[in-house]
Parts: sequence; structure tokens; C-alpha cells
Amino acid sequence: MPNIYELIICDISGEHKPIAVFESERPFMPLQVGERFDDHGWDRLGGIGKIATSAEPIRYLVFATKHVIFERSGKLIYQFCVDLQPYSGPRSPAWGQHNPVG
Repeated sequence: MPNIYELIICDISGEHKPIAVFESERPFMPLQVGERFDDHGWDRLGGIGKIATSAEPIRYLVFATKHVIFERSGKLIYQFCVDLQPYSGPRSPAWGQHNPVG
């Protein structure tokens, strides 16, 4: 049975519904609450499209994570759901105060 991995991103500042979904044949990297998570141009759900760029990212912090596993159409689906809250504080000293390199 093939495995499918889905990363489901939710922004908890609005309607708390998925804003982006990514699919992979391999697991996504783990995340921890409080970790930075930036949008550099995701294709957002609901026909919204891309609202951020590498030059002007939308910055978030991981608020919560959840894992769901189920079978669909003969495939085992591993969902990694990530709740994000907007972040407007200073950039991490580890990355400096400059914009990220895209």
C-alpha cells in the first residue's frame, strides 16, 4: 500500500481553516510549538493564490501540531496538520536582521 504525506497549514488568526496543503511521497520535517514558519509564496487554497514573496514573506509561529493517519483509495495517508499564528516580532539573531535569501 503506497504512503502519501500531507502537510496541512492552518492560520488560526482568521477562520481557522486550511490555507495551504502540500503533498509528498516522503515525510515532512518535524516542527515544534514556537518555531518560526514563513510563507515565501505558497499557492493558497480557495482560489486566493500567492500573497507572499521571498522579498516580502508572511511570518508565522507554530501554535500547535496534530497527526492523523487513515486509508483513502488504497493509500495510507499521513496528515501533519500545523496551526500557525501570525508573527511580526524581530527576526531571529541566528539569521540576522536582514531579509531571507530566496
